[in-house]
Parts: sequence; C-alpha cells; structure tokens
Amino acid sequence: MDLRRISDPLTREQKLAVLPISKVKAQERVAHNEEDELIGDHIEAAFDHIHGPNGWLNGYCLLEESFEVFPEAIGDTTEVPLRPVVDEASVSVARRLAMGDYATYGIADVLPVSSDGFCTVARLRASGFDEQIGVIDPRQYRIQFKAGWKEPGLVPRPLVQAMLLLASHFYQNREATLSDTRVSNVSKKVEFGLLSLAGRYRISPDHS
Repeated sequence: MDLRRISDPLTREQKLAVLPISKVKAQERVAHNEEDELIGDHIEAAFDHIHGPNGWLNGYCLLEESFEVFPEAIGDTTEVPLRPVVDEASVSVARRLAMGDYATYGIADVLPVSSDGFCTVARLRASGFDEQIGVIDPRQYRIQFKAGWKEPGLVPRPLVQAMLLLASHFYQNREATLSDTRVSNVSKKVEFGLLSLAGRYRISPDHS
C-alpha cells in the first residue's frame, strides 16, 4: 500500500502529554528526578511501539496525523486504511489529471462515512471514476485524511495503560536479554497485558 505521512512528525512533548513522566514515576515508585530523561525515552518508545501505520495496533493512531494513500482504484466503497478517523471533513478524494495536478471530487461524487473511527469513502456517482484507457498510473487516485485523536486526553484509557505497561517494563528491564531465569518470561507477560488492554483496538489483517 502506498501510504505516507504528510504532517510533521509528532513531537516528544505531544507523546508525553498522553502519558506524563510523573505517571510512570508513580507506577515505579521513583521519588528522584535523575532519571526523568530516561523515563521520557521509555514513554516515547512505548508510544511509537503501538502507534501508527507500523505500530503494534496495525494502523491505529493515538494522536492525530495527516496521511495520504494512493489506492489502485476507487470502488463503490473504499476503506481509509488507518483509524480512528474522527473528522470526516478531513477526508478528500482526488484524481490526477493529464498535466499531473490533482482535481478533488466534490460531495456529489464521493462521501466519507465513519463509524467508531472506521471510515469508508462511498462513491456516489460513476462520472470521473472510469479507468483511463491505456494509462498506467499507480497514483491516479489519492485519498488524503487525518487519523488519530485530536487531544491527548481523548486517547482511550486502556491504550494509555498499555503505554504505561510498556514504559514500566522498559524501565525495569534495561537490557534486551535477562540472565535471571525467574523473569525470563516477562516478555510473555507484557504481551498478555497488551492484548488484554489494547487488543480490542488492534486492527486485524483484513481490517475487520
């Protein structure tokens, strides 16, 4: 899938607004400030692990970012590949013209429809959607949209708790491998915790 981010990358401050350093320190009973920078790194890593097109959630965005995708064709309904799309007005569909510029379709041609963050573009009129005969253009159609929550406080609490679980795990286990056999199964415990907390938000391979 030809999908790309077109907004500026999320900042450290934005990610830490979802899960503040103070929350991880409280979880780990850390009373000093010497490791605040390190804990912030762990929070960023936890955020990046589950967020976005390549994250553990398979395409669920915690905070709003702008994307564009180039589907091979526009069918009667075409799925927007990321979730949640909370603002239908952010979705636009365009077709490339002969000179290379894109012309955006109007509401009479296509209509974005979202429910629970899942968004499809419904094709209302066939005009303009016929394939260009003899033209091979993998970017003939373009969908631009925003996916993710507009404010950190809107991120579902189970996902914030999943971030806390990961950040705490990173803080407690500083190395990739552990010699202590008593905690050799910690990765499985973390995996179970992620599934329990965030599994309901995970997008299956068929996007159901």
